[in-house]
Amino acid sequence: MKTQSFVITGMTCANCVTRVDKALNQSDKVLEATVNLATEKARVVVSDNCDFDEIIEIVIKAGYGAIIDDKAHREKIRLAKLKAEKKLFWSFIISAILTLPMVIGMFAGMFEIHELMFFHTPIVQLILATPVQFILGARFYKGAFMALKNKSANMDVLVALGTSVAYLSSLIFGLILGNGHAVNFESAAVIITLVLLGKNLEMRAKKNTSAAIYSLQKKRAKTVHLLRDDKETDVPIEEVVISQHILIKPGEIVPLDVEILSGMASFDESSLTGEAVPVAKTVGSTLMEGAVNLDGIITARVIHTTDESAISQMMSAMEEAQATKPEIQKTADKISAIFVPIVLIIALLTCLITALITKDMTLGLLHATSVLVISCPCALGLATPTAIMVATGLGAKNGILIKDANALEHAKNVTTVFFDKTGTITTGKFQLESWSGSANEFQILASLESLSNHPLAKSLDKIAILPVTNFQELAGLGISGTISGKHYVAGNAQLMSDNGILVTSTSNTSIFLASKGKLLGTATFSSQVKADAAQTMSKLRENGVKTIMLTGDNVNSAAKINEIVKVDTVIAQANPAKKAEVVSKATNAMMIGDGINDSVALSSALVGVAMGAGSDIAMQSGDVVMTSESSLAKITSLITLSQKTVRKIHQNYFWAFIYNLIGIPLAAFGLLNPMFAALAMSLSSVSVIVSSLLLGTKKI
Repeated sequence: MKTQSFVITGMTCANCVTRVDKALNQSDKVLEATVNLATEKARVVVSDNCDFDEIIEIVIKAGYGAIIDDKAHREKIRLAKLKAEKKLFWSFIISAILTLPMVIGMFAGMFEIHELMFFHTPIVQLILATPVQFILGARFYKGAFMALKNKSANMDVLVALGTSVAYLSSLIFGLILGNGHAVNFESAAVIITLVLLGKNLEMRAKKNTSAAIYSLQKKRAKTVHLLRDDKETDVPIEEVVISQHILIKPGEIVPLDVEILSGMASFDESSLTGEAVPVAKTVGSTLMEGAVNLDGIITARVIHTTDESAISQMMSAMEEAQATKPEIQKTADKISAIFVPIVLIIALLTCLITALITKDMTLGLLHATSVLVISCPCALGLATPTAIMVATGLGAKNGILIKDANALEHAKNVTTVFFDKTGTITTGKFQLESWSGSANEFQILASLESLSNHPLAKSLDKIAILPVTNFQELAGLGISGTISGKHYVAGNAQLMSDNGILVTSTSNTSIFLASKGKLLGTATFSSQVKADAAQTMSKLRENGVKTIMLTGDNVNSAAKINEIVKVDTVIAQANPAKKAEVVSKATNAMMIGDGINDSVALSSALVGVAMGAGSDIAMQSGDVVMTSESSLAKITSLITLSQKTVRKIHQNYFWAFIYNLIGIPLAAFGLLNPMFAALAMSLSSVSVIVSSLLLGTKKI
């Protein structure tokens, strides 16, 4: 199967999302689909033999448009969005120009300002209101037609029906039958104008919810200082390929993911990791695209192109999270599916009851119009996705890359956190703690290990390296080689046993050196515990969260680390299968890890968190990625972010419903003019978006 994102055009409310979602998921071609109103995208999983044009056709039949969201179609998407934005903006401007004289005329009639009462005459109102209703308001008729054709109802149905009632009642009862009090053309025009204004405000506000992704895009360099035959040439970043050498000067943004070949400098990585303190980098260090070179000239080798760089992965992960439909959204989906039909029934009853009581059908239609207009479910569809978009952006700014919106929702419920040891609680780096042999024998060990990539080998000081011949890696055991005509082996206890040597220590943080069946010395290493590990465990414990170290290392090594960090429970010598079993049996569990052996456990947890320096498999298995490998404090920040986000979604639902709970009864009893109903409806959507944007100002 394959997954593809599509930009969906023409959606206006939660019911539109439901209809597109239903159309896609009912198709035999689609395995899974989620649709998001805030991002205006659909994430679709299909079988390998499915043509994406078939998906586009399904969306078109549902009454909407679809564009494949990939690199090849980015310009088309950009132009389509720009065209839609301009059309919406000018529709509002022209509608406002035509509507304003009617509003002036209405107030002139109320206050008997005879000089302006010309605009209040029925024929002038008819001339001004007609293009607003049927040309500028055509979008609502088109949307309503497609919705009804697909046996559903949406915001467009409510607006089209409400304004049509106001327009036609004015035409029939006012102009044709001569009832001057029934002329309310301005109501229909004002409703359309205010709805268009609300749509413009909503569009601008939704852009702000995606500010985190846009800020990452802005940090991307356009050109690169490419080095060819020691000559510097500026070329477009798209032309650079892996392994080419580039130059990065002070004050410049790192254009691509690279490995430093020469030079040393301090780099500001705050936009990527959330760490404010500059980090010194030198030869052999890797740099992520988007970091800022503060003070040195660097020559580097490109290790990722733009499509595979850190920023690209972050943007993809954020978009994936924003496309995910969290469980809390299901409530809104169920409500929106029945909301519009219920509103239509309420509007019909309002019209009939008002007409029976007052003996005035015009008044009944006016009240029904108010009910229809105030009830548009735009805010309901925006309540969850806008909060998720802002939260993922806030997380990214703080070095928390959220890949799954459900993880963001569930993190607040976590009661147990499992920590891998190496690379998670510890830095993954080691320091020599003791050496039991002579200085000459240590030099031999260092010379042998200088040819190894093992983490323990890299921790040895490379002092006066001796020439090594016949070097050989012994998989899972250690290494061997010849120095000054003498053969040596260096490795773990099993290698010693294979050479007839019995050792008492079996720690996997020890290297034994031997020759001709004789043990020459033992190098013992200790892990470097992350600076904030103990503080993080303490804070989690204060918040009622149980902490467990789950490691494949031996009991002694785990206990030694726990003397520093003080977790509640230690489970040692756990292989990948046991890790996954332990995590899966725990309720409301979060797993923190970085290695390949953690990937199954990460997938088994309610929330899986991969540390930024981890393997690709661990990064893929985690629901959340911490882009800073050095900090565990962000675990508590993730839980805090989850709490604030879910709280914000609940607040958004309040704003989405409060307008309707108050407005519909007022409209039904004739206490809410259709024009004010339209204003309230527009404000409900803007209120939800502004409420979500306030989440971005919070500290986590």
